[in-house]
Amino acid sequence: MKQTPYWRSDWFLGLIVAGLFLLASVIDITRPLENVGYDLGTRFTSSQPADRNVVVIAIDEAAVEQHGAWPWPRNVLARATRQIAAMKPSVIGFALQLDGEQRAGGLESIQALKEALQRQGSRQLLDLANQAEARMQTDQDFAHTLRYAGRVVLSIPYVANGPSRNDVALADYLNKYRLNDVNGIPDQTLWYQRFLPEPVPVIDRIYPPIEEFANYAGGAGVINLGNSGQSAIRAEPLVFRYGSDYLPSFTLMMAARSLHLTSSQITVHLDRGVELAERRISTDSKLQIYPHFYRGKEGNPPFRVLSILDVLNDQIDSEAIRNKTVLIGLTATQYTRTLQTPIGEAMPPVLASAHTVSSLLSGELFEVPHWAQWAQWLLIIVIGLYLMFVLPRFRLGTGLALTALVLIGLLNAHFIAMLGRSMWLPLMTPLAVLLVGHLVLGGKHFLQDQVRHIHLELSEANQALGQQYHTQGQLDQAFDKYRHCIVDASLLNQLYNLGLDYERKRQYNKAVAVFKYIVSHDADFSDVQDRLKHNREVSEQFVIGNNKSAVPADGTLIISNPGVQKPMIGRYVIDSELGRGAMGMVYLGHDPKIGRSVAIKTMSLSQEFEGDKLADVKERFFREAETAGRLHHPNIVTIYDVGEDQELSYISMDYLRGENLMAYAKSESLLPAQETFDVIVQVAEALDYAHNERVVHRDIKPANMIYDRDNGIVKVTDFGVACLTDTSKTKTGTILGSPSYMSPEQLAGAKVDGRSDLFSLGVTLYQMLTGELPFIADSLASLMYKIANDPHPKPGKYRKGIPTCVTRIINKCMQKDPAKRYADAGELATAIQRCRA
Repeated sequence: MKQTPYWRSDWFLGLIVAGLFLLASVIDITRPLENVGYDLGTRFTSSQPADRNVVVIAIDEAAVEQHGAWPWPRNVLARATRQIAAMKPSVIGFALQLDGEQRAGGLESIQALKEALQRQGSRQLLDLANQAEARMQTDQDFAHTLRYAGRVVLSIPYVANGPSRNDVALADYLNKYRLNDVNGIPDQTLWYQRFLPEPVPVIDRIYPPIEEFANYAGGAGVINLGNSGQSAIRAEPLVFRYGSDYLPSFTLMMAARSLHLTSSQITVHLDRGVELAERRISTDSKLQIYPHFYRGKEGNPPFRVLSILDVLNDQIDSEAIRNKTVLIGLTATQYTRTLQTPIGEAMPPVLASAHTVSSLLSGELFEVPHWAQWAQWLLIIVIGLYLMFVLPRFRLGTGLALTALVLIGLLNAHFIAMLGRSMWLPLMTPLAVLLVGHLVLGGKHFLQDQVRHIHLELSEANQALGQQYHTQGQLDQAFDKYRHCIVDASLLNQLYNLGLDYERKRQYNKAVAVFKYIVSHDADFSDVQDRLKHNREVSEQFVIGNNKSAVPADGTLIISNPGVQKPMIGRYVIDSELGRGAMGMVYLGHDPKIGRSVAIKTMSLSQEFEGDKLADVKERFFREAETAGRLHHPNIVTIYDVGEDQELSYISMDYLRGENLMAYAKSESLLPAQETFDVIVQVAEALDYAHNERVVHRDIKPANMIYDRDNGIVKVTDFGVACLTDTSKTKTGTILGSPSYMSPEQLAGAKVDGRSDLFSLGVTLYQMLTGELPFIADSLASLMYKIANDPHPKPGKYRKGIPTCVTRIINKCMQKDPAKRYADAGELATAIQRCRA
């Protein structure tokens, strides 16, 4: 046996898939894939409440509209800070960029004026100049406010879009904000350190608060205000490196100051984590935390968000601020960049910081173990071994089930860890290895099986395919395959049966071709000579359409030649012709499988219509079955089946004994009045049921009612123009039905309801009692005019002795205005029964 090249073996493909994903994981290419899993898990845990001690003071659109474009004069911010500080918060954090001095344009002029006034000794004017100078020195006002505001944390926005730099250094006045207790700092003088990843993010540019503010703030931290190049936030670093100094994050300092701690009480272990005093914070290997993101209820934010405008207008209850952790920041959309969060909500940086501070204070952080990355790599290797040596040993279905179990196990581990243990394990990459590897190996095995199947099939494919096509009713394909087979007794039997099937399908010209093929190989086989003769005779009576099927020239499928098989429509054998219905020929047939006799209504649509019109007519034909199939009533015909067979569309229904009521609608063959009443009551009850099912018949007339006089049962048939009044299929302006029995609104093309059927039933009752139609005209236009405008002759004109109550019933049914007719068919049935009594 030829040895399979190693590069086509299962173990090599599994090794390639696992190796590529392992490499991608090492260089962190699969991070977006892991983020998808993290986001899904986060959304399941976002329903828990946020820390109610975190409050956001929002500089929102309303505040900007009243106080002007941002940035405001800092004396406005100072006034708001004094208002907040007076309510005794635990800590105030400014998630705002405060890196530039703010100087009024006329400050130098005011200072020159003061010097002149001092020389002149004008005390009153000098006081006014001092007041103007103080108002214009907004930075001093804000700095003075910070001095007495209590615990305050300022923000240090940053940009991290370049290589790490060691030539930058903090300004001297910012040294108090750096972290001093940092352990495990790598020795940058060692040559191999340049190839190792940084333990914390490195920033090359910061925008710290000016010295005047920093002197009075008890803390400051690095914050992402949307300018750092990160538009999404999942994990937040607690420590950043700037040059040779390490700085805390804004949220870490907020948490520390809320716990009455300073930056000197923050201990950083670059290889282990961060500690606030004795409190360890769960971080990953890069000192990042994974906070919970909370959802508000009924569209409200999860935190208390107050407008700074309400603060300035002194409209805030002090209890809303007292002992709370307060963050002040921009939420006005025109001045802030939103950050995308794992729960699918974009929010301003100050709100994102509030989520992180809440998670830090409550300890609700997703833990990422330091061994998580190693666990991910180990899982990739294990799944690679599974793909290489385990999966190829199983069949396709068994292997799929086994892979599904492993897949479900990984997903369960992921979500159970996040929901139950608040632990995030990066399992999406191993899951992707499993899926991609299984698809690659499964696709390979599938293609191999297909090729093998083709090679096996070529040996005796033609006869096997011919039998299969024959069984499926694809006779042309079967004949094509049979003609490529070696002719033997078995094949001749199959060809003979194929010829008989062509006869049943009314494709007599193709039956001739099959029997001629049999004769060319065995002229004495069975009665093939007689079959050939009879099929030739029958085929000459039909018009051949597109060389695909034979269609009777006179529209009927019944043939007189006894040497030919009875035709079939679908699964039904045609026994005899019953007549011509409103939409085509009607046959008596039977289902050979269960022996049930059925009436089969057919319509050869392709000979009369083309294109879109053919599609519309077919839709109308099948709507009859759809409509009538919904109705189950003893006085409504039962529909069994609907389908298409070559050029014919058909509906099979219950075969009804009796005659249609046209046989009793002539003056010489009228039924007794009492019997007529019984018939009309049954029809009214059937219509009442149909109308309650939101079905309007639209073609009520004696020809559509089959009456079994022996049993006294009448059944309504031919819902071929029925309208489903609860759908949009009916279009106004369409006239369907028999004009002599139609209501005025139906003739006008208006949308009709069940009261239109009552008009038609009134016409039917009139004809059944008198033997005459109430409206007769020489043309359709005249008939339509009479129905819409002229009163009908009284029934007594044609038949004496008709009771007055009958006349009243007919008159009410045939009112021109539908609102004046009976409300429903049930009311009509009751009226007839009362009149009969």
